[in-house]
This record gives sequence, C-alpha cells and structure tokens, in this order.
Amino acid sequence: MPAMRMLIVEDDQRLCKLLVSYFEETFQCDYVHTFKEARSYIDAYHYSIVLLDRSLDGDDVGMTLIKTIKDKNFQTGVIVISSYGSSMDKIDGLSLGADDYMDKPFDNNELKARIHALVRRTQPEVPEFEGYKFDWASQRIYYAQTEIALSKKESAILFFLLHKMGQIIPKEVIMDAVYQNPENVSSNTIDVTIGNIRKKLPVNIIKTIKTRGYTIEK
Repeated sequence: MPAMRMLIVEDDQRLCKLLVSYFEETFQCDYVHTFKEARSYIDAYHYSIVLLDRSLDGDDVGMTLIKTIKDKNFQTGVIVISSYGSSMDKIDGLSLGADDYMDKPFDNNELKARIHALVRRTQPEVPEFEGYKFDWASQRIYYAQTEIALSKKESAILFFLLHKMGQIIPKEVIMDAVYQNPENVSSNTIDVTIGNIRKKLPVNIIKTIKTRGYTIEK
C-alpha cells in the first residue's frame, strides 16, 4: 500500500519497534528515541503524522516539540502517547497544539483508526481533480472508478505535490520529503520517478517548471 511519512518519537525501544512493525505497511516510518534526535528529524523532513511520547530523556520534554512541529507545518498531525493519562495531562497536551492524546497502554487498532481520522481532518481537501479521486487516508488514487497502481515512492511524491498544489516544488524539497536518506538520492531519481508516474496517469497533472522544479496547478 502507498504510504505517507510518519515519525515515531518513543524512548521505549521495544514499543517503538512494535509501532514501526504495525504501521510500516501503511506509512513510511522514521523512528527516534531521544529529544535531540526528534528535533533533528523534524527539522529535516516533512511528516504527515508524528506519534510523540511526552516523556523523553527521563523528563517531560516531549511536549515542547509540539510547537516546533506545528510551526514548521501546521497540517502535520500530532498524537501524544503517554503514561500520563489524567484529564489535566490531556488538557495540557491538547492546549499546546496536539491533535489527539492517547494513554499507554493503548490498542493499536484504535490508534490506527484515530490516525486515519486525523489524516482526513488535517490533509488538504482535494477529493476530486481532473477526473481523479483521492483517498488521503490511504493515499490511493482512482480514475474512472479504477485504482491506479503506484509504487510507495510514486504515491508519496504525487500526494506531496497535491499537498503543495499551486506551488513550484524544487527536486531537493521533494527528496527531503519522501526519502529517508535524501543525501544518497540523485536528483535524476526524482525525474525518473515522476516520469513513471506520468506514464501511469491517464491524464497528466504534473507540470515541469524548467530549472525550478515540479508543480500541480490549481
């Protein structure tokens, strides 16, 4: 299944691995265990969803990352996961800008349902465009009621451009958004992948802006 990018910030390494294994079929998952690592990844990449443990490095510092995440991209969904589950704890998290708050231990199926509901709320409303229908929660695309088979990377690039519809996006920005190690990816890879997307789309919607990047025009 095509995937959006998710960051899992969790200092419990066992739980972190379990979350990655549960969500990696639906999302491109990055994961970190410390506050410093989280800041680095948030600064470097674009995320649709961040699962955030409020207790990092033995302290209650995770909550301070919420503002950093929202300042970079207010549409990034933030779900706090924490063993602090009182009403006041939840109010604090939501007041700081979190979109949802779940107590530990939690049910993975409930968390998944909440994530999909959050994606529907936070992603831009482009349900139909040029004959296409888009499912933002699963990042599937349909034309004439038939699903178009895209690879994970093709889907991630297409939906990132849809997310930035009307903007000209340089190749370097696309690489940072959809590749885990963009420094190891050549700009030609983006050109080739977008070429493959165009071959699969019955109606091309991706425009090349010479020397500047790519765009999907409104």
